[in-house]
Amino acid sequence: MKKIATFLIPLLAVLAFVSISGTRKPVRPTEESIEKMMLTELGDFKLQPREFDSTISYKMDESSYEVLDPIAIACQIFEDSRGEQVDVVVIAGDSSQAFHDQQICFKAQGWELTLVEERKLNSKAHGPIPVSFMSIKRPGSAERYAVYAFRSPIGFQTYSQQKFGWVRAKLFDPFGGKKGYSYRFIGLTDELTADDVMKFATDYIDQLDATTNGLM
Repeated sequence: MKKIATFLIPLLAVLAFVSISGTRKPVRPTEESIEKMMLTELGDFKLQPREFDSTISYKMDESSYEVLDPIAIACQIFEDSRGEQVDVVVIAGDSSQAFHDQQICFKAQGWELTLVEERKLNSKAHGPIPVSFMSIKRPGSAERYAVYAFRSPIGFQTYSQQKFGWVRAKLFDPFGGKKGYSYRFIGLTDELTADDVMKFATDYIDQLDATTNGLM
């Protein structure tokens, strides 16, 4: 047994060294590659407008990229045949830095948060998804409804939970090239109810999952 151990221990050490030294951090995807996977239609809703002949409607300002260091930020506006509009922003990131508390952003932009609560989206692809649901309002304007979902490398979680999801993912697989996503949906027009925005968010996440084979 001692002879076997004497032979195996150095061998295992060499194999471990080869395995570790051969590990390379995966190449970071480009924003363009993420944008190409975004939806352009969802039922009666279609992407409007389509800037740069792409799958996005507008770009975030440079300060957002500097603060978040995301892989990509894809901003879209969907409009149906009635003229109802939903604003969609999907952020892809490879660390928790890319994801932030949306309540802070709304308040900084002059919105009053009249309701903030956790709800569930009944997703076909992922089961019940925890989301932050918000009613937001500006002086002189009608109430709007917003839905936020966060997907860490270990699945959909609340904003506070996804931070621990990143810690766990990096602890057990530091070179795994893990990615996470946040999904923001805001009803832009008066006729969209809270249920309408929740349904749009559910359908969008499910269809994006189907068209990307579970990648997003």
